[in-house]
Amino acid sequence: MAAGRDAARHAGTLYRKALPWLRHPVREVEAEAEHLLEIEREGKGAETPVIAILGVILFLLPIVLLILGLAFAAYFLAG
Repeated sequence: MAAGRDAARHAGTLYRKALPWLRHPVREVEAEAEHLLEIEREGKGAETPVIAILGVILFLLPIVLLILGLAFAAYFLAG
């Protein structure tokens, strides 16, 4: 078991060293999302309602698209 754990840790280290440019954009997006969440929690900014509504839309959009895709698939398979 220890050999597998050591191999996984070593592979993670190699990926961290080889692909730092891949994580950089993700960290920027995470930082921006955390900043927007702080603004929303404070509620002082004029953009707070927009942030909250956009968050709800981005949460519900994939669910709606999945249900719509399943409905269309069922329609085309049935007819």
